[in-house]
Amino acid sequence: MKFENSVRVTGSIHLPKGDRTGKSKRGIYLHFSLRHASIGYDGIERTSFLPVRVFDSDLQEWLRGKGEDARVCLEGKLHSSTGSGKMYILAESLEDQAE
Repeated sequence: MKFENSVRVTGSIHLPKGDRTGKSKRGIYLHFSLRHASIGYDGIERTSFLPVRVFDSDLQEWLRGKGEDARVCLEGKLHSSTGSGKMYILAESLEDQAE
């Protein structure tokens, strides 16, 4: 049996207040939210704030050069934290997204 776990989403960077770094068994990561607008089942636009973690040091540097509301396209995998079970997107690539 083969399972697929891939995410590709576009949106705007939303930086949390305070420290944006964390540490887990995988290492040091930067976290942010991706603001993603979509149309709900009721036809009304709704904004989701999708939690993202970035472990790759090159991607962390790239992200540090961006600011609030920068539009990006993100590819990665959906994960849950060991212990807490909090869901997040594990970013494997980030790139600028034209508006």
